[in-house]
Amino acid sequence: MKVSISVLFCGLLLTFMPLQAIAQSQVAGLNQQLQQAVNSQNWSQAIRTIDQLIQVAPDQASQLQQYRTQLLQLQRTGFKGSSTPSTSSTHPGSKGNAGYVPIKRRSAGVAIVDVKFNNRRTFEMMVDSGASRTVITRPMAKALGINTSHVVGTFGASTANGYTEFPIVYIRAMDVGGLKSYQIPVAVAGPDMDMGLLGQDFLQQYDFTFRGNRIEFHKR
Repeated sequence: MKVSISVLFCGLLLTFMPLQAIAQSQVAGLNQQLQQAVNSQNWSQAIRTIDQLIQVAPDQASQLQQYRTQLLQLQRTGFKGSSTPSTSSTHPGSKGNAGYVPIKRRSAGVAIVDVKFNNRRTFEMMVDSGASRTVITRPMAKALGINTSHVVGTFGASTANGYTEFPIVYIRAMDVGGLKSYQIPVAVAGPDMDMGLLGQDFLQQYDFTFRGNRIEFHKR
């Protein structure tokens, strides 16, 4: 049975739904538990977490039941797949939970690296540890087949032009120097942004060091 782990979170960003503050906090914690359970392929724990989510967010019960059915299929078949960072043939320094990515160049002192999306398209991204969220440009979103129907929420941030809300979409997979993440919620920038940002939502998973013309990553 060929089932991608990444499909389990497609469109699942309940924290952006119009829930009360307490429910939002509960959903955020349960979403994190669910992702951890799926990444570790602990299907029984993932199913229990889905059941809790249904209780907290009954308005999303139909969608959650679909995910639960997929999880039950994975549990019954004993499915095991790759959900951890993998070695990249293009970057031989990548291994297991550590890796490195070459710095292509710098812009105003900020490192620019190549990031592969959905295992098929590579784009230049600025490594911005000051950005809380990874941001892609509109041309990137278009190239990846993302449109308004994929928006699952919004993300508010202060910019040079004042407070702005950016649409949130899911990226199925993101590969940085052989270090892979799955089902990543990213913000889509406005028309004035011409390069994406690799933010803390990815970087916080690693201890990273700039060494000459490359960045070394080590899983925390």
